[in-house]
Amino acid sequence: MSGKLYLVSPNSAESGTLETLPVTANLVHLKEEDVNEASFNFKKEDKVCVTSEASLDIVRKKIEDKAKIKGIDCLKDKYQFREILSELYPGYRFEKIDFKGIEDLKIEKQTVLKPLKGCFGTAVKIIDQHSDLKKVSEEVALEIEKNSSVLSENVLSKNEFIVEDFIKGEEYAVDMFYDEKGKPHIVNIYHHPMPKIAAYLHMIYYTSKEVFDKVYDQANAFFEKLNLILNVKNLAIHSEFKLDKELFPIELNTMRFGGMGLGNMIYHSVGVNPYDCFIKGESPDWNTIWQKNEDSIFAFLIAYNGTDVNKLNQEPDIEKLKNRFTKLLKETLFDYKEQLAFGVFCIEETKSNLEKLLEIDFNDYFKSINS
Repeated sequence: MSGKLYLVSPNSAESGTLETLPVTANLVHLKEEDVNEASFNFKKEDKVCVTSEASLDIVRKKIEDKAKIKGIDCLKDKYQFREILSELYPGYRFEKIDFKGIEDLKIEKQTVLKPLKGCFGTAVKIIDQHSDLKKVSEEVALEIEKNSSVLSENVLSKNEFIVEDFIKGEEYAVDMFYDEKGKPHIVNIYHHPMPKIAAYLHMIYYTSKEVFDKVYDQANAFFEKLNLILNVKNLAIHSEFKLDKELFPIELNTMRFGGMGLGNMIYHSVGVNPYDCFIKGESPDWNTIWQKNEDSIFAFLIAYNGTDVNKLNQEPDIEKLKNRFTKLLKETLFDYKEQLAFGVFCIEETKSNLEKLLEIDFNDYFKSINS
């Protein structure tokens, strides 16, 4: 089984990763039932990724490497992960509460409330001493009820929450893996600017030479320090950071790269295949790549379903949205009636148009069916 990478996907989860996947030698795609029914386990030297958090528990049960299992469990549990952060960043404060405890919180400064397990920004709230906690509790319940129809309990916690210090700064994400010796390799870095409408939280991620110059060295140093604690090998991680005066890790998601095809955008932009890098245990030649694309900005856009859309009589206006892009590199459409978005797009953009795209209201990009 060595020399291959196993990519496991669930029967039903967010679209994007498989649809945008580059052709990769020595990559074997398995469905969850293939893993459940298989007579083999994943050995220490095996490289395994998932397309969604929903498959993580099934794959974990088949892993023989105890150090990897411990690392996965530690990073998956937001509370355990924050215990590690408190070792690396003294003074960082956090606590675990249940849903009923939200209204009883004593808040003295800007704080973040989030599900113990979660994705897609569901039920993540920034609160302070002036927040109406009853209203916050109601909003959290509504968001979890809405998204739990798509996201399972393994992916989205309904009752357990983390309350932690708010970390200032711009948001960045990093895809990386540890090789067979435990050395970190970064396969993408992207900036995550905030959209005008909070409901479209993960709408745009983009990468450029400037983004790499800001983040690469600090991110690599963090992953080196982290593995002095975890001591894991052959493990992929999608991570989220805040950058102010220094880079601070917010969340690490193991055994995968960016979801919904975000991890593949770097292939459709500059030709880097993160899965091929993982298989070979090699880093991309970023210096050469960014010398060739010194002034380029490459973006990944999630086209959300509008907040006020009626799926029974409205459908996405794809062409209207595409007319907003400077240069389309890759288009991947979803069944908007089954997903939280109607597609993802890889685009090459100007800085000014990128800022305009962040102001999009997707309600304006739906039309009456048969109109």
